[in-house]
Amino acid sequence: MKTQLAIIGGGPGGYAAAFLAADLGMEVTLVEKQPELGGVCLLRGCIPSKALLHVAKVLAEAKHLAEWGVEFAAPSIDLDAVRAHKNKVIGSLTGGLKQLAKRRKVRVIHARATFENSQTLRLEPVGDESLDDTTLEFDHCIVATGSSPATIPSLNLPSPRVMNSTGALELPDVPESLLVIGGGYIGLEMGTVYAALGSRVSVVEMTPGLLPGADRNLVKPLAKRLETDLEAIWLNTKVVSLKEKGESIEVTLEGDVEPKTRTFDRVLISVGRKPNSADLGLENTQVSVNERGFITVDNQLRTSDPRIL
Repeated sequence: MKTQLAIIGGGPGGYAAAFLAADLGMEVTLVEKQPELGGVCLLRGCIPSKALLHVAKVLAEAKHLAEWGVEFAAPSIDLDAVRAHKNKVIGSLTGGLKQLAKRRKVRVIHARATFENSQTLRLEPVGDESLDDTTLEFDHCIVATGSSPATIPSLNLPSPRVMNSTGALELPDVPESLLVIGGGYIGLEMGTVYAALGSRVSVVEMTPGLLPGADRNLVKPLAKRLETDLEAIWLNTKVVSLKEKGESIEVTLEGDVEPKTRTFDRVLISVGRKPNSADLGLENTQVSVNERGFITVDNQLRTSDPRIL
């Protein structure tokens, strides 16, 4: 099987490139290992988190209306219905992407792709998918494989009570207490959602402020709001260990906080994301990868391999 342009990854980078290239008249093949297009953003990131944040926003607004003399009874949360609505939003958008690809005549293959060389991809079926051909030759290829949640080896506790952002979006339950490790935007979004649903949420961040790298003038009013919505925010504090104790997680903290050992029903580890560049067979090409796993590119996003972007 041959194509002018092969694209690995069906997220916002991959499908946007595929649609534009097809509009410009190129023969495009998009390879995505998930059953649907959309990538992390649509399936396990931006879209589901914003859907849940909308629920949190409405709950917060109803609560704050008491200041205007309008009070509501305490809300009854049906988690199954909340999950169903979130999944309905995702399903509608993934279905739309499938139709857009079909209209543009973009060939979509659901498979795992690895580079055999700078002109050939090896395709491996995933799930119940079957492939007519296991190799794809291309003139050019775009790598748009996205990222996945970063982990901390010392906090690698195999417990269902320890979640990453993907697990948190599944809303397994509304724990009485939740510790969010990481004060970045993902951790604060999910912390806000769980707090609105009724959890006592604490956030621990090892730097001096929330949202490291963001404009401090923007962070200041947000931090003030979060101080009232969350149980606690511990800055300049580090989590040094996690232990499962019955139906809770025992957390040991390091920093200006007492007591150093606390227990939570659930823990969300949200310490950033890492690029999905491993196991792509990039060593079989001229593509360079730095020590953090990022593909090195020039100011036009071209790799060191003339056929691969």
